[in-house]
Amino acid sequence: MSGKTTRTAQASSRSQRRDPDRRRAILEAAGKIFLELGFGGATVDEVIRRVGGSKRTVYSYFSSKEALFIAVIDEVVGQIVQPLPDIDALSLDVRETLMHVAQQHMETVLSERHIALVRLVASESVRFPQIGRAYYEHGPARGHAKLELYFARQHRQGTLQVPDPRRAAEHFWGMLLHHETLQRLYHVAPPPRASAVRAACSACVDAFLSQHAVSTAGGAVRS
Repeated sequence: MSGKTTRTAQASSRSQRRDPDRRRAILEAAGKIFLELGFGGATVDEVIRRVGGSKRTVYSYFSSKEALFIAVIDEVVGQIVQPLPDIDALSLDVRETLMHVAQQHMETVLSERHIALVRLVASESVRFPQIGRAYYEHGPARGHAKLELYFARQHRQGTLQVPDPRRAAEHFWGMLLHHETLQRLYHVAPPPRASAVRAACSACVDAFLSQHAVSTAGGAVRS
């Protein structure tokens, strides 16, 4: 971790020990401004206009506009991934588990808020690589890691044939999200209907299980 990143993290930690309601109000306003105007168009003055206070107040919570942006990314990503199911807590068979995870994930990833965030991160991460890393580590990487662990456990239990859990998780997410996400990012299609999401998830899960489910002695697929 660089000295600059360390200072930003320390400043963020100190800010959280101040008035949490004030910090939350600043983050909420800043999040809307960044998503509306991008990093270049957003200003601390606009944050102040919406929540009141002064630059000194904002900088007492966040050391810079960049630190505020990173905090917003962390906050928004946290709100996005929080509703995603805990795979270990699901008492379902493999197909039901993968369907549940897939539907929750697609509904979240294809939402207007998430699509706006992805566009913002993509446009700013060239100038600010730490923003891209923060989004990836708090978002996609978490989902990949959870699914990888789940596949590894099912492989050990003999429910799935997944000798390479990491690659299997990459294939599952890629098959599930690639086409629909590109359509949303490029304004090619509106948010899909719930029935379309279910159909896409079902096709993805069935395709995955056709390759990785373990067959019983009678030839039936166990899932």
